[in-house]
Amino acid sequence: MPLASFLQLAPAGTARPEGATSMLTLEAKPLTVVPSVGSTPATENMVLFGFSDERLLEGTEMEGTRSYDVLPGSEKVLEASRRPLSSVKAVLIIDGIVQMEPPNFRAMLEREEISATVGDMFAQHDGLIVKYFLASRWGQKNRGGGGYFFQSTADIEKYLSSDFWNESAKDTPWEDVTYEMYSVVEAPN
Repeated sequence: MPLASFLQLAPAGTARPEGATSMLTLEAKPLTVVPSVGSTPATENMVLFGFSDERLLEGTEMEGTRSYDVLPGSEKVLEASRRPLSSVKAVLIIDGIVQMEPPNFRAMLEREEISATVGDMFAQHDGLIVKYFLASRWGQKNRGGGGYFFQSTADIEKYLSSDFWNESAKDTPWEDVTYEMYSVVEAPN
């Protein structure tokens, strides 16, 4: 499974679009952890597609679909974790409305002091394979967050209970933060 340049969450049962480089069938799971910031809305089963080429993503959006640009830094987390993408068993989606002026999450990630440490910062957490830094391609363009691949839902719960996450969530300039947890039912590639 290659690292994607674009991610798309689609309703369960959506056929794999031509050009998608990866596909995960996701089963919604309730979080038992209550995050210090944000909410955990009821979630439904989904399918997650990865794309390497923006042209192949265009035209695949439909009602209930959310597409994201993958921002710089994701590859550094994967390299630092030394865990294979193929070991993904759980996915965490966190997003919110970024309150930066201007709302430029990409520029923040490209700053040298962030870029140099982002891999180790996230890879140190048990079971975290990769954090995809996400920027919305739908709705409000200042919506962003992360798509996290973990080796288990227990690892997600532990991550969201950590001091690291609680401090990060409080220090991030965002609102309307939501959390969605999924177990991977099928990862055919």
